[in-house]
Formats: sequence, structure tokens, C-alpha cells
Amino acid sequence: MLSRLGHDAGRPAISDLMRLALARPDLISLAAGFVDQHSLPVAGAGDAWHDIMDDTASARSALQYGTTQGDPVLRYALAQRLVAERPETAGIDPASVAERVLVTTGSQQLLYLLAEALIDPGDIVIAEAPTYFVFLDLLIARGAHVIGVPIDSGGMCLSHLQRLLEKLAAEGRLDRVKMIYSVSEHSNPSGLSLAAERRGPLVEIARKFSVNHPIYVLDDAAYRGLTFDGPEAPSLWSHDPSDELVIHARTFSKTLSPGVKIGYGVVPQELFGTILALKGHHDFGSSNLMQRLILKMIESGQYDAQIEKVKTVYSSKAAVVTETLEATLGDLKPAVSWTTPRGGLYVWFSLPESIRTSRDSVFFAACLEEGVFYVPGEYCYPGQVEGGHRELCRMRLCYGVPPESVLKEGVQRLARVVRRTLGAD
Repeated sequence: MLSRLGHDAGRPAISDLMRLALARPDLISLAAGFVDQHSLPVAGAGDAWHDIMDDTASARSALQYGTTQGDPVLRYALAQRLVAERPETAGIDPASVAERVLVTTGSQQLLYLLAEALIDPGDIVIAEAPTYFVFLDLLIARGAHVIGVPIDSGGMCLSHLQRLLEKLAAEGRLDRVKMIYSVSEHSNPSGLSLAAERRGPLVEIARKFSVNHPIYVLDDAAYRGLTFDGPEAPSLWSHDPSDELVIHARTFSKTLSPGVKIGYGVVPQELFGTILALKGHHDFGSSNLMQRLILKMIESGQYDAQIEKVKTVYSSKAAVVTETLEATLGDLKPAVSWTTPRGGLYVWFSLPESIRTSRDSVFFAACLEEGVFYVPGEYCYPGQVEGGHRELCRMRLCYGVPPESVLKEGVQRLARVVRRTLGAD
């Protein structure tokens, strides 16, 4: 009775982990990629709400349907901010950018729309390995052949990407390549960012191999703005002056509030009409009320203040995780290792290759018994990795939700299992 897509949709891995957390409230979750509950902008959102509702005409307008593309004033404000992020802003008209800004129901909706617009069964998507496993599940459900490219401390290894595309061209399969996908800032799951010096070359590699059709670069910048210290590298989008190849996806879920459920993206003109039409089939437009609330918070300066607040919160939490790992497991290096976040929400933790961290592993079961759990690294790898393999000894740790004292206890519980497993007690 089901369609092919319905049959292949399966049960997302994240659903299993969420059920586990609900069923076992005693567990400390280092898994859920949720935001810090106490950092949410209650007062700022309240002020913005009252500003909207205190004016009858404004309130009625906000409570009415909006447009499928999104509120034009908000889109222009977002375009101004995007243009300001580019290294060279002279000559870039925010109004022209705003025409290609699409407001979506979280950035996840834009990812879904892109898969819907571009992917037929057997088409190829190239992604970092590891990559964002929720999008990976979606691509596989649509019948995509996802090929991973290994990462190092600077993100996607471009030499592997180049070789992969050359191989696909030699095999006559280049026409099936639809997209190169990168979580460019503080990646989910690795916590690493694509190195500044790799961003322009990645776009140029996509351009070089866009022979008979565009190979789009999907720049999933969900964690952009959450760098703890110093400036952020120019986005992948800023390295595409022609605006023909890079799709830039953003969200307010991490920088402001997941409850507003609003994201946005800049889409190349050739693709824009199709994505807009598909969004119309989905919902006629994202919440008009939430768009107005966000606009009020941007205009008042509360949005930028909220970004600074959460950066401080997550910087402190990241330090708790890495310092506790060092205190409890530092003597076991390099057998165990972990990334040190410069922003975002994640630490990527590695055990010796002989130890599996998968959902059905002895190690995962031991962690549950100890009262802690994580996202198994196996969820984050496609079936094929060019020049590498699926690394089943890894795990994603998220420090978004638990308070610092609970985070410390959770990492200590994890460390006890690691030490027992390695015979280091």
C-alpha cells in the first residue's frame, strides 16, 4: 500500500534515541542535539510579542497567512546580514539577494525540499564522512547513492573529493552527481569547521565538474554565528560570486530558539522557482507570526544579544566536557581522542578501532548500565567512503541540554566505561 518513498522512509535513528531518553529519565543524555533550556530568550521574545500584539493592525497582519517565500521585510533584513558577512560587499545589492531568500520551517525543510527537487533513485550525493545523519537518512530514503569523503581537522579532504569526481567521470557517472554537501561550521557531528583555505577551492571543484548540469554545493551553515572567539571564515556562499552553485542554508533554531521553527536559505536562481513551488505544496509558507517575531528581535538588537549569550553558554559547556575528558582519560591518549570545539554543540570522540560504539554494541549497553548515552558514530557514515571506511569506534557527544554539573557527571560516567573497556582501571 505504501509508495516507494513511504516504504523506504524507515524509522529515523534519532527517533530511537529520543524514545530511549523518554523511557529512561535516569540517563544522562549526551546525544540529543538540543539547545540549552535556560538560555532561551524568554524576555526578548516576550517584548517582541507585545510589540506585535499591542498594535491591532500589526497583530492582525501577523496572525494572517503570509507568502510562500516569506515576509519581504524579514527577507530583506536577512539579505542585509548575509551581504555584510561577505568579504567584499561593494556592488552587492541586498534587494537582489532577498529575491532568492526563502524562509522555511527550520532549515530541515529546505534540506527536504532540495532532496525532493534534485534526487531521483540512483542519483549521487557526495557528503563529508561523517555527516549530519538526519539528512543522510532522508537522502537514502529518496534512493540516493551517498558517497562519503573523509575529513581531517580542516574538514572535507579536497584531494579525495577531486579523485572521486574524476573516477565518477571516468565511469560515465558524473551526470548522476547532483550535490556536494558540507556542514561547514562546527559540523554536526564532528564539531569541526571547513578550513577557510578549502572553501573557495571546494566551490571551484564543483564548478569544474559541472559539465552538463550544475553540481550544487549545499552549504549547511546551521551553526554559523556560534564561533566562540574570533571572526568566522567567509561562507561557501561568499565564494560563489556568480550565485549559480552554492545553496546556503541557515536556521534560527540554534542561535535563537528551536520553538520558532524558522530557517532560511539562499537558492540559485535556476533552482529557486522549483523549490518555491514545492514549498507551496508543503505549507503555503512558514509561520507568519514567528517570522514577525524574529524580525522584531532583529530590529531591536535582541537577536544579536542572544547570539552573544549562547556563545558564552556553549563555550563554558564545551570547556566542561573537554576538561573532564582530559582529567579522566588524558592518560589514555592517543588510544582515545576527541575534538576541541571552537563553536557549536559537539565533541567527536574516538576509541581504538577494535571497539564498536554502535547501538547494538557491548560498549553502548555498558554505557546505558552506567547511566549515560551518546549518538553512535555509525549513524553518521554513508555506506561508501571514498579512500576510507565507516568508523564504528566513534561517537558524537552533545553538550547543549544538560547543566554543567550534569555534563561533568555524564562525561565521568562515560569515562568509567571507557576505562573498564580498555582495562585501564
